[in-house]
Order: sequence, then structure tokens, then C-alpha cells
Amino acid sequence: MTDLSHQQHLSPRLARIMAVDDNVESLGFLERLLVNTYASVALFTNSAQALKAIPTFRPDVILLDVRMPDIDGYETCQQLKRNPQTKEIPVIFLSGLTSGDEIAAGFEAGGVDYVAKPINKAELLARLDTQILLHQAYACLKAQNQQLHELERYRDTLVHMMVHDMRSPLQAILGHLQILEEESNARHSPREKNSLGQAIRATRLLSRMTRELIDISRLENQNMPLIPERIDVSARLKSLIASELDIQSCNQTIVIKVPKEASIVEADPLLFERILLNLIGNALKYSPQGSTITIRSALQSEGVLIAVEDQGPGIAVENMDMVFHKFATFQTDTEYRKHSSGLGLTFCKLAVEAHGGTIGFENIAPCGCRFWFVLPKRNLSSDNQA
Repeated sequence: MTDLSHQQHLSPRLARIMAVDDNVESLGFLERLLVNTYASVALFTNSAQALKAIPTFRPDVILLDVRMPDIDGYETCQQLKRNPQTKEIPVIFLSGLTSGDEIAAGFEAGGVDYVAKPINKAELLARLDTQILLHQAYACLKAQNQQLHELERYRDTLVHMMVHDMRSPLQAILGHLQILEEESNARHSPREKNSLGQAIRATRLLSRMTRELIDISRLENQNMPLIPERIDVSARLKSLIASELDIQSCNQTIVIKVPKEASIVEADPLLFERILLNLIGNALKYSPQGSTITIRSALQSEGVLIAVEDQGPGIAVENMDMVFHKFATFQTDTEYRKHSSGLGLTFCKLAVEAHGGTIGFENIAPCGCRFWFVLPKRNLSSDNQA
């Protein structure tokens, strides 16, 4: 993991300065000024030598004369910016030419500042210190960002391992509960049967959550195989609604509007079903009893669009950026909102994008929300992931 402790004590006086100027007198002036001010100074009379020395010296800032006989300062700076290893080193140009065009050319070449000759000592040191501090702050932020990414990766790995180990016990619990349900008889009271049913539904929910966490990790790492097939959207929707969703308990109506020209998509059937189930389930969670959920399909130039519309409260503006984030759940003023793990929409986004599609949402008037996704027309069989 990145160690940031050494970067917390950096200061301008600890910086390494490289100066490149073919004028010996100017270089001597810079030497007298810089050597007693900064920790390390390297001086060169031409760009070729300076470029060779950069990997070893690793300067924090480069002072670069514009007019030099071999490679001028602009070309030298451009070479530095084209190299991934040196592109972040700030370059301050030194020149007696101070016209607007000359200064603009320096910034266009990649320079961060411009000091006119003859050099004013206080001005040069002030500009150097500013660029050094900016460079050090950027390096520190970059290292901290890398550390955060590493911590996030460790966290995801730990969660994946824990969830993976939970699957077997959950399946065992579910299996025993189902055996008890099958063997229940008249001796069991309605309350006992209801409790058993609730236990089975809760265990299935936990099992589905563990599967979604594992599959989200696989999709994020592009390790989820796609086996596309031609799917009849209308028929698949009707089958899912009849077999997988408890619409009656929600006292809601689902209307399917799929025109013939937009009835066929090509997608992995299991992922496609889970996308639909998550979007419809999300609509059920946030819809009031007695409301209607409408599922539409339409043919577009990009592919087939499928949308799920509810009549719920919609999504608050402050929550819109977080809708597809893992574990994101939002409070609403409604009493009909059910439990949400915050994983379903994340899974939908990753699964749709794995097919090369796009997904989004929008609030609709007078109330409600529309979640939609588009699957491209192209044949996915040639793009299967391993």
C-alpha cells in the first residue's frame, strides 16, 4: 500500500531543481541563487544532456531557456509532456522575449509559468515555490487517491469472500425450510404457516442478495460470461410476472406494451431476466397500492428500448447521482416502501453495459419514475466474454 508519510514533510526547500540554459553567465547566476536555496540543483547547457539526466535526477521543477541552439525550449517541453514518465514535471520558461505570442507559445508547449530575463531574484523564487508546492500537493493527492483505490479493492475482495462463503449455509437453511413447508399439515396453525412462509421469503432474499454481490463483482471485473439468445420480450415478461412476482399482495396492476417490431432482443437470457426483475421489483417497492406499472418496448436507431414506469414518488434531485451506486438506498415519505439492499440497480447497470447497452432513468409527470435500458441491435454472439 502507498506510504504517504514522507510526502507530509515536503516543502519548497527540499525540492530538486533542474535548470537548462546555453548562456553560461545566466547559468552561473541561477547556480548562485538556487544552490543555497534548494536541496539539490542540476545545471545543463543543452536540452539533450538534460533529458538524459531527468530519470536519475528526478526534478521537481525544470527551469528552461526558450532559445537554445540544439533543441529549443518549446520542443524540449513538448518532449517532456509526450513522455508519461515526465509529463507531470512543471516547466517554467526563461526568456528575454516577453511578447504575448512568445508567452502563449510557452503555455501551448506545456509550460506552467514564464519568467522574463533579466531575472528578478524574488520573482523567480516566488514562482518556483508556488510551482513546487502545487507539484507536491498534486503528487500527494495522487498517492492518496491510489491508496483509496487499493483500500476499496481490498474491501470488495473481503466482501466477495464473505458473501461467497455465505451461499452454502443459506442454501441449506432454505432447503430445510422448504422441507418443513412441504410437510406442514392441518396441525400447524395459520400463524405457524405464515411465519414459515416469511422465513422462506427472507432466506430467498438473502440468497438473492449474495448472488447479486458476487455477480456485481464478476461484472465489474468483466468475468461474467454472456451467452446471448433471441428473446421474445413480451412472452418473457408475462412468464416472469406470473412466476416470479407477487403482484396480488401489492394490489397493483402491470400493463405490458410491446409492439411487434420491438418484441425481439438478443441478450443473455438469465441476465436479461434479472434486469427485468430488478427494475419491476424496484417499481413495486416504490409504488402505492392500487397503482399501475407500465412496461414499454420500442425500436430505436440504437437498438431496442425497454422502459418500466411506476406511479411512485419519483427520485429526489439530491439522490439522482447515487441511483446506480452500490448499496445506495433513499428515504421517502411513502409508507409503502419495502426493504432495499441497494444492489439491484447497480446490477442492472453493469449487466446492461456488459451487453454494450445503456441505462438511465427520469421522473415523469404528474408523478412516478421511468427506468429504461437500450440493448443494441448487433449480434452479441461474436462478442462473448470469456
